Amino acid sequence: MSDRGGGTDTRRRLGVRLLLPLKAPGLPRVPGFLALLVLRWPRLMPPTMRWKVAAKGLGLVVATQLARQSAEGGGRGASDVGRSLEEIGFRQGSALREQLGLGRTPLECAQAVALANRLYAIAAVVRAQSDNEARVVTPGCPWSRESWWGQRPCGAFSRYETGLTRGLNPRVSLHYESKRTRGDTQCVGVYRWRTADAGSAPPATLGVSPHQDIDQPSHH
Repeated sequence: MSDRGGGTDTRRRLGVRLLLPLKAPGLPRVPGFLALLVLRWPRLMPPTMRWKVAAKGLGLVVATQLARQSAEGGGRGASDVGRSLEEIGFRQGSALREQLGLGRTPLECAQAVALANRLYAIAAVVRAQSDNEARVVTPGCPWSRESWWGQRPCGAFSRYETGLTRGLNPRVSLHYESKRTRGDTQCVGVYRWRTADAGSAPPATLGVSPHQDIDQPSHH
């Protein structure tokens, strides 16, 4: 009788656990029964979940690599990872410029960076401040809510945005007015012509009025 009762309690506890969200580094939080379902039948995993796993996993990989290299070689890890991400961004930006003619203005550079953010479930919004300046404003990335995230991996990914901008147009500069990892409420990247080029920026290239918000289409 007691064994039968113990089995019932075990099944009840298991049932409760399967209803709770799975908590695993780099994986989306989904109910345990759904995780078991797709583990048994991988083809049932929705494309949206695959995308979330890939996006979140990339942040974890970078953060883990930075932590390991930092422990082994001081600050060199951040430099190596950041340099690699910047190079990837530069190559992608150069391809967009050469094949699509993108990157003619600070606004176009900001739009490309905002789309890249959207691919990783970051709700980026582009704001055209003037003909010479545009901003990308985000409430922060999903990684910023994880215990393994911090200033070092954030800085490495920022170098990707720097590389992307440089590949699109080396005359456009990027600096960050605010960041969540610095304690700010949002992240703001400012795109403008470099000082030597500010006076030569074509005034009618943007086609928008100052302070107009340009929302990128949502991908999540």
